[in-house]
Amino acid sequence: SETLNHGTPVTLTATPTVGTSSFTGWSGGGCTGTGMCVVNLTAATTVNAVFTINSYPLTSSVTGMGTITSSPAGVTCPGDCSQNYTHGTVVSFTQVATPGWTFQNWGGACSGNTTCSVTMDQARNVTATFTLNSYDLTVDVTGMGTVTASPQISCGTNCTGTYTHNTVVSLSQMATTGWTFQSWGGACSGATCDVEMDASK
Repeated sequence: SETLNHGTPVTLTATPTVGTSSFTGWSGGGCTGTGMCVVNLTAATTVNAVFTINSYPLTSSVTGMGTITSSPAGVTCPGDCSQNYTHGTVVSFTQVATPGWTFQNWGGACSGNTTCSVTMDQARNVTATFTLNSYDLTVDVTGMGTVTASPQISCGTNCTGTYTHNTVVSLSQMATTGWTFQSWGGACSGATCDVEMDASK
């Protein structure tokens, strides 16, 4: 505020803090819009300058199968993968892998595979990558014969194949001449052997 003589012309200029706020406009004193405000003082006058804090978009994406969630709330991706946050807001992300998948790493404004916190002083992007789990199927042969797996491995004695989560592996056997197939063991029993790979077996 200031006390000035009758009829004094006063020019007001609004300057927002760089990167933090934006000037929205004038009110009072006959001033409108966002340009300069010129007031000829003929009475006590009040002029208001309105500034609003900047906000920026935070976008996110997920590769593979899993979910990332923001705090403060706003992003739950996949689903709702974008939200605006005001200048200076610190947004933290948590991740949850879908069963059978493993969180690998953050990308974009975050890195590594532990925490992810972003300060919103500009538009930001966060990505999360999940990878499908793999498990070992080990086949042991006792006696003389061959076991064949579909897909992949063929075993004469002992061997191991690696399969992604939920792959169904069918094993077939063929006894060597002079030998007879007796039984399956381990993850299989009975006459046939189909193994669902949701763990090492």
